[in-house]
Amino acid sequence: MIHIVLPDDGQRLLVFYLAMEEYVPRILGQLPGPKGSHEAFFTWQVPPTVIFGRNQVMEAEINLEYCREHKVNLFRRKSGGGCVYADLGNIMISYITDSTDVAFNFDRYLQRLTLILRKAGLNAERSGRNDILVNGRKVSGNAFFHKPEASIVHGTMLYDSDFEALTSAITPSQDKIRSKGVESVRQHVTNVKEELQAIDSALARKLSDTKAFRNYIIESLRGQDGDVVLGADQVAEISEIEKTYLDPDFLHGRNHSFSVTAEARVENCGHIIVSLDMDSDLMKAVKVSGDYFTLKEGLDGALTEALKGKTRDSEETAAAVRAIDAGSYVMNLGSEQLLSLIRTSKS
Repeated sequence: MIHIVLPDDGQRLLVFYLAMEEYVPRILGQLPGPKGSHEAFFTWQVPPTVIFGRNQVMEAEINLEYCREHKVNLFRRKSGGGCVYADLGNIMISYITDSTDVAFNFDRYLQRLTLILRKAGLNAERSGRNDILVNGRKVSGNAFFHKPEASIVHGTMLYDSDFEALTSAITPSQDKIRSKGVESVRQHVTNVKEELQAIDSALARKLSDTKAFRNYIIESLRGQDGDVVLGADQVAEISEIEKTYLDPDFLHGRNHSFSVTAEARVENCGHIIVSLDMDSDLMKAVKVSGDYFTLKEGLDGALTEALKGKTRDSEETAAAVRAIDAGSYVMNLGSEQLLSLIRTSKS
């Protein structure tokens, strides 16, 4: 797998690296060999930052007062999933391939990363849609972003992260915490460094600092492939893409002032919130948000077009929702589950 390297070690905003993910497919498209066979990755670290999913409502997921007081950066990403806290103890990994089978690529990448942790002596396993656990606690959460010409996966590797800051900056719903069977975020996560310290081996001792462990991940993913060092012109192009993430309209998202809502945890899908703008007992607009993974755009528009002017509990509404095929828009979301939320929404 090709390792993408920046020409300098300068500290950049988190969204620069998200823009870099969007740029890398251009490099893959210039490589020899058949389309769909090229893979690349890079790793990065940033000062304290919260990054939240494209479908989430910022005010509902983040402790804004704490983040402002402690100068924690806030950004929205273009992939789905939930909130992530990143700091210099959290190694971020971006994986890009020109294969567009995003679900397959996501699964294969997580299998590789799990194996790398196991080779270091850690009791690592896949969990749920997107997590990797060590001894039953999360060390890595991941999300994917699908583009017409590429699949992009990005995720965390908690090596020596500040969990006190993490728990203060992110305020997940109590429903999410209960669904994981834990009383707090802190009980659900662990640092790789802490787990390595319990292992008596030469490799575990070698990986006793963040830089060494980051190099271990790079060497393991790169294998026999080499590095591609970006030039100044390429960095400038990435900086132009970065501006799309810094747009205030993108950061704050769309208006979520709907009159009735319903929410639920959907197994293997995520936290789903359905919001309806009502005119008396007739639906005017539909908005779906949450920490799910988006397979394609347009669910809100399709639902609004199909349900506008209908009542929530009519057979006409049921038929329209079933015809939309929610699972083609949101990973593992069933039409019946979506219909149930529409019917049970309350003010």
